[in-house]
Order: sequence, then C-alpha cells, then structure tokens
Amino acid sequence: MFRFHRIPKYFLSLHEYQTAEFFKSFQLPIPPGRICKTPDEAYKSAQKIIQEGSDRNSFTDVVVKAQCHTGGRGKGYFKENGFNSGIHIASTPEDVREYASKMLGNTLITKQTGSLGKKCEMVYVVERNFLRKELYLSILLDRNTGGLGIVASEKGGIHIEESDPNYIKKFSIEMPSNVDDIDYTIYEKVSKVYKLNPIQHNQMKDILKKMFDIFLQTDATLLEINPLGIDLQGNLIICDQKLNIDDNSQFRQHAIFHMEDVRQKDWKEVEAQKHGLNYIALDGNIGCMVNGAGLAMATMDLIKQYDGSPANFLDVGGKATDQEIVSALKIMDKDPNVEAILVNIFAGIARCDQIVLGLLKGLTILGMKKPMVLRMKGTKIEEAKKLIDESGFNMMFTEDLDEAAKKAVRMAAILRLAKEANINVNLTS
Repeated sequence: MFRFHRIPKYFLSLHEYQTAEFFKSFQLPIPPGRICKTPDEAYKSAQKIIQEGSDRNSFTDVVVKAQCHTGGRGKGYFKENGFNSGIHIASTPEDVREYASKMLGNTLITKQTGSLGKKCEMVYVVERNFLRKELYLSILLDRNTGGLGIVASEKGGIHIEESDPNYIKKFSIEMPSNVDDIDYTIYEKVSKVYKLNPIQHNQMKDILKKMFDIFLQTDATLLEINPLGIDLQGNLIICDQKLNIDDNSQFRQHAIFHMEDVRQKDWKEVEAQKHGLNYIALDGNIGCMVNGAGLAMATMDLIKQYDGSPANFLDVGGKATDQEIVSALKIMDKDPNVEAILVNIFAGIARCDQIVLGLLKGLTILGMKKPMVLRMKGTKIEEAKKLIDESGFNMMFTEDLDEAAKKAVRMAAILRLAKEANINVNLTS
C-alpha cells in the first residue's frame, strides 16, 4: 500500500454553502439549504425547508451550521457565550432561530483555530438527511506518484482515520487531462469498497465522475465528501463537502477566488497576500522575517526552545525586493502582539547588503520603535555590516543564530512585562 503525502497547506478554502451551490451546478445530489445572516433569516429559511419536506410527505428536520473556515466545528464552542458546537440539529424554526442567535456574531473556537477562533458571520440552514449508512469519498493530489489519489471508506463521519482505519481504502490513478481519460476500473474498485447494488453503483459512478470533472476544472488540491450518505430510499446523497483550491491557480480561476470570504482570514495574511509574501499568522510576540521555509521553521523552533513564542511564519525568499521587505515590516509593526522582531538571513541567492537596504528603508518610512535583532551570514555580509554601522539605527547584529534567538526572546519578555506593568521602555535608542 502506497503512502499519500501531505496536502500542500496553501490553498483557497470555500464555505460549505459555496461548495454546495457549486456542486449543484454540476447536478450533484445536494440537500436543500439556505445561507442566513440573521436569526430571523434562519427562522424563515427553516420554515420553507420544513414546508418543502412536508409537501413531499417526509418528516423534515434541519441542521444549523456555522460557516467558518475550520474543521471540527461540531466539537467547537463559541468564545463569547460558551455555546457548545457549531453544528446543531433542530426540529422547529424557533429552535433554528435560537441556535442562530447564539452563533452569529460570535467567535467559534476549534482545535484548528487556536485561541483566536473564527468569527461566525453566516449560518447554513440545510435539510437533515436520515441515513441508512454513511460513507467517505475524496480525491486529492498524490504527490508520491504525480497522479490523483482516491480515498474511499465504507464508514464516514468524524475521525474515521482514528476510529476505523481498516475501512479506509486508497487508490492511485495517473493524472488525466480530462474526465474521459480516467481509468474506468476505478469506479468498480470504489463500488466494491461500498458494497453497492447496481442502482447505487450507477449513482456512485455519476457522482465520482462529476467529482473528477470539478477537481480538474478548478485546480483543486482536495475534494472531499464526508459523509456520502445512503438515504432511507437507498439513494446516494452528498451530506457535507469540502473543496480546496491551489493558490497558484488564481490567475485562471478568477470566478472561484472572487468567492473567497477574506473575513475568515487573518488581516495580516490578507495584507501579506496583496504583496506576494508567504506569511502565516501565529499567536506569539516575536515577529520573524527569514529567507527560506526550512530556515524559517528552524528559527521558530529556536525561539520556542528559549521559551519565546513566534508571532508569524514569514519567508521572504531569495529575491525579496525593497517593497516586499517594507511591506513585511509594516505588517509586523501594525501587529499589536509583536514586541520584538528577529530577522534571519542566510544569503546565497539573496545579498545581505540588499536586505539591509530594504530594512533601513522600512525603518525610515515607518519610524518603527520595535527592537530588531538581525542575524546574517553569506553573500555581501561585510557590505551589510558597514551599512548597519553607518545607518544610525540601533539594530542588534550578530552572525550567530542562537545568540540572535536568545536576544529576541529576552527583549520581547522585557517589553511584555513592561506593558503589563504600564511602564514605558524603549530598547531602540
């Protein structure tokens, strides 16, 4: 059995209701649902969905789902009021309105969000499906083979990889140029995993074929259905879905990227994206600017080793321009959590003197008061030292990474204590 590599972490995430609408455009079986921004909208939507179910002579419950970019919503809680779970089943419109009122405008905390959480601006009110069985189905990039990976499980739901790993089956196919190029035997293999009857097999084949079509058309990195349900009538229905899109496809996926809810992203990441910076916000107090992802990770590890806490991951790459450096400094300067900044540059392709010129330009434009530790080695290091000495700025320079990390941690700790004691301390003069 081959091993799937991790999915790349940089992708566009859409809300559940957006992927539901997108799936419907491909004539996939999606239960009726409505997006709501107020408790009253949720109440009216539930009324309509329940009435439509009654018209079909079926008993209808609804599910109220917080629309936040995070997994584990069902096991989360809302920071402001302690309301448990971002997913609730309701049998009356009144219950729906009550649940929506406790979700909307509040911050959902899950294992994935950390303490910052995600603001719930909308809820998705959707018809509840009563299922005979829950299945799992996903398509992802298999970076090990350069093709597509298909993951199917006879059991769907939460944490299936932990509770029922033996039910998970993985298949790999060559990357097709279009749906018609896909090896037809994959449909038989997946159907065999699910133990489907002939009618269900045809339904599954139609669903999987359309999933392949969506995956290829959208430059997806992951397309997941969990659960893929078998309802009381024996038909397959998609109960929950997830679609991640490769960020690098933005130049040809304008319509999809226009759907992105940037309110769900950290403002610092949104600002960094505008300037082409590889930035991930964290919850520490030491800002990091590093060239190279591996060195950035090592820098953050050292900060943690010396009892500090990084405020971000920032890889400026080997050819960072002055403007990119200024933009990165501006983000860290505006971040109230950042007490000190550690710049770590190992110059091969990059040049130390050019990086320093960018830093000096940023310090001049922004008038930054936050202390900065600068660690550099490599190309044009002597020229960089001369620029620092002649600049008039009090940047703490060292070629030793351990020393740089220790200094940054100490300065951040001093400033944090001073802030808590309401004492004004200036470490830059």
